[in-house]
Amino acid sequence: MVCAGHDFAAPRRRDSKAWTVVAAVLNAGLRYEGREPCGCGKEPKFRPRTRTQLRARRIAAARTGTPLADMLGRADLQAPG
Repeated sequence: MVCAGHDFAAPRRRDSKAWTVVAAVLNAGLRYEGREPCGCGKEPKFRPRTRTQLRARRIAAARTGTPLADMLGRADLQAPG
């Protein structure tokens, strides 16, 4: 079992597509955590919710050479790091 973070909202048990996205995010080393360790940030960070969002970020990471974990945390694919 893995701690997914305080802001994790589990998909429905039978939604295997959503669970594959959650697994990809967690395997990349990211968590569903909105609070910064220092306590100054309180908004949840972006994490992909659909396979389409996950696929787009994987393609962008491969094209730009950016690590997948960095791309998975971006809400806007065009914005720099």
